[in-house]
Amino acid sequence: MKMPEKTAARNFLQQSFPHCEVAFLAGSGASGELTEHSDLDIVILDESQSASFRQCFFCFGWKIEAFVYNRMSLSFAFEMSRLEGIPSILRMCAEGIILKDDGSAAEIQDIAKEYIRNGPSELTEEKLQYMRFTITDLLDDLNSYTDDKEKIFVVYKLFDFVSEFILRANGHWIGYGKWLYRSLLHFDKDFCERYVEVFHIFMKTGNSMPLSTLIDKVLEPYGGRLFEGYKEPL
Repeated sequence: MKMPEKTAARNFLQQSFPHCEVAFLAGSGASGELTEHSDLDIVILDESQSASFRQCFFCFGWKIEAFVYNRMSLSFAFEMSRLEGIPSILRMCAEGIILKDDGSAAEIQDIAKEYIRNGPSELTEEKLQYMRFTITDLLDDLNSYTDDKEKIFVVYKLFDFVSEFILRANGHWIGYGKWLYRSLLHFDKDFCERYVEVFHIFMKTGNSMPLSTLIDKVLEPYGGRLFEGYKEPL
């Protein structure tokens, strides 16, 4: 039988990072959504560490992922989250359960929450055009006489990339895996459901037209597909 998650997390800190200043239990361990396959995500602020790193452990009956920072590297990670549009570390701090506190944990959480409220940095015109061009290129591959097996790989790349495009172009956070789906669902539930539906149509039948048509509608407000005139530095 596993040790309770908070007890395991605190014992882990005492064993592996006894001198850390602040720590948060994040992810499903903080939200109460643990399953038999869940691990414990722990954000650790430790000024004795010269650089940030992620390290995996197995102890006290749990898989544990430690995300270790010092104050400078954590501030840098927050800013990189804003620039890249991926709020993983921001959410981990903002929504995490405080396990250890030198008096600054609440302030760290407030800063993370402010970053989340303010949203990611605005997508630059150069990045917007690059994404339009890339989607155009992938659509051309999808709608060509490419081998059916190759099309599966094209569709998976296109599916994620278009999701990121519509979210970033509208000033919303993105994410990886399930968080990309959750972000798209939060942005526009009807579109998200339709997008998943046309993806399923392709996977079941090989018919790419419903997916291609919907993606063209996504591109319309931004000038549609882009090839002629596109230029980028090499």
